[in-house]
Amino acid sequence: MTHQRLRKFNTRDVYKGQGVDNDVCMVVRAGDRIYLRGQTGLDLDQRLVAPEDAGEQAHQAMRNAKVLLEEAGSGIDHVTRTITYITDRAYREPVYNAVYEHMKGVPTVGTGLVVKGLAMPQMKMEIDIDAVIPRAGEDHERLRRFNTRNWFGQRIDRESCMVVKTPGEIFLRGQTGTALDGSRQYGKGYTREAAAEQADVAMRNAKTLLEEAGSGLHDVCKTRIYIRDRAYREAVYQVIGRHFGDVHPCSTGLIMGGFARPEILFEIDMQVVPSSGVPHQRIRKFETANQYKDGQDLRCRFCMAVRAGDKVFLRGQTGTTFDGQFVGLDDAGAQADQAMKNVRQLLEEAGAGLQDICKVTIFIADRAFRDPVYRTVGRHLKGVYPVSTGLIVDGFANPRILVEIDIEAVVQG
Repeated sequence: MTHQRLRKFNTRDVYKGQGVDNDVCMVVRAGDRIYLRGQTGLDLDQRLVAPEDAGEQAHQAMRNAKVLLEEAGSGIDHVTRTITYITDRAYREPVYNAVYEHMKGVPTVGTGLVVKGLAMPQMKMEIDIDAVIPRAGEDHERLRRFNTRNWFGQRIDRESCMVVKTPGEIFLRGQTGTALDGSRQYGKGYTREAAAEQADVAMRNAKTLLEEAGSGLHDVCKTRIYIRDRAYREAVYQVIGRHFGDVHPCSTGLIMGGFARPEILFEIDMQVVPSSGVPHQRIRKFETANQYKDGQDLRCRFCMAVRAGDKVFLRGQTGTTFDGQFVGLDDAGAQADQAMKNVRQLLEEAGAGLQDICKVTIFIADRAFRDPVYRTVGRHLKGVYPVSTGLIVDGFANPRILVEIDIEAVVQG
């Protein structure tokens, strides 16, 4: 199996004047798994539509997605998960209602986040879309369906579900401190204790949902942990560590400006591959007390990479070496270079290589870091042509971190 990489291009031809030299593409098809580049208000000729209208940008993003999925031999009805990024919570209703117009009758799991910025200042939204082409005569299982309009008085008419189960992956909705039936929000107030309570509810929800899908926390490969304030980090991670115990997922931790509702302080995404009796390979396991040199008491057991069948998930990589030394203080390009050196080594240890990378997500703390970071990533991935998403976020595990890079790969046969 060789990956199909559709609509290849170089970012210097799109983002004029940014000096960004990156080989990317719009779609990667790896077997029946479809990875799309994060879609925005840029049309497929790279022209930005409606610079002042978040809803119309969302319509354009979904029109793009439909075309790209069809070119990959898939379609909107194969979509499993969406992650929607907006730069202002005020855009939530027009963006989500626009997305739903294009996805009627297709309940998906989703995560909604408020970010500090996107690739261009005029961009107001971006959406990540995952899809899986079902086996002949089968359809994905979509569990615990609901409509968002029934949750907390939101004026968003969107069919959703809590779980999408496919033969090769289980997709979970981003879990917060909300009851699974939407009847109650736990963890009221802006305190460490409230954030910890929300994390506990989220983890118990995830355990329930995975069990209903015939799986469990032991199958979790990767987590993305989003928190509203770095001050909540220790309290939240201690809860997560207690629930995961000795599982050792790999993880990315981000500070986010906001979530679907102001009272949400925490959200967790999980990437899950059923192990079918064969344990996943968890590479470079560690305990946070030994890995982090800044005195944070997180009490978690993570790893640097997980290989689950032909899929490889990496811990979010920063300017930190494998022995915990930090490289590139105040230098985003140097941090990105160390991160990509780590990526190459971890892929090799997982029996993969740069050529197997399907999706790259780059988080930076300031738009000023975009040029040096993307030039560096582009140098390491010259000729690979993954799909990519780029986001400006409010922060990372430590204030000195300026960039974090997420990688998803599928080993080609």
